[in-house]
Amino acid sequence: YETLGHAEVGVFDGALQKHDRSFKKPHRKMKFGHYIKQITSNEDSDVRLFLFNIFKHAPDLRNDFDFPPLTRLYLKSVPFMFFGGKNAVVRMHQDMDWSNVFLTQLHGKKEVILFHPKYSKLLYRYPFNVHSAVDIERPDYSKFPGLVHVEGMRCVLEPGDTLFIPSGHWHYIKYLEGGYAINQRALSPYPSRWLRGLWHVAVLSNADEIMRWTFGDTWYKYKYEKALTVPAKNCKN
Repeated sequence: YETLGHAEVGVFDGALQKHDRSFKKPHRKMKFGHYIKQITSNEDSDVRLFLFNIFKHAPDLRNDFDFPPLTRLYLKSVPFMFFGGKNAVVRMHQDMDWSNVFLTQLHGKKEVILFHPKYSKLLYRYPFNVHSAVDIERPDYSKFPGLVHVEGMRCVLEPGDTLFIPSGHWHYIKYLEGGYAINQRALSPYPSRWLRGLWHVAVLSNADEIMRWTFGDTWYKYKYEKALTVPAKNCKN
């Protein structure tokens, strides 16, 4: 905080998010120190800072940080941090790159709800991206009947806790308190998932942006209607 308080960072306002897309560019910029004061005041704030590589701004911090000897497939160049205010929400999604994730909470508490990728067709994924059309806190079972057959896992992370999120697992996050965490990523041991991640990052997400730019709200309506079309056989499993 003392070292980086003056740094200008791009933050994202959850109130401006689109249900079927990932954030691409920050909505505004502010001083890092001011942002930390805002989220640690324990007042409600839906402004988030994510994919923040703190070591780029303070490389000396690498001396206080290490990767546990759990795998040789760590992506050590991207130890990202995630920040959020009280009651900020990360919509249910799969990570686009399909990597394994070790999420370590450093400050504050957050709730995490996980779903196995085998439930993907019952979670009403928007075509061309990795988000679900479902509001997991207020599920509408009449609109999304497949949810009846879905089982998830819930946990609360406190400072010092680390959660392993396997490749492809859906996750929903709510900040119970203002706080932040560090994210250590590792490639899946299955090369097929590397290819799937590459396909999402390099092809599908860009195609989605082009179609959105070309067709506007018509494209969103099409994707929403497609997301609702879950085959009846999946709802019977």
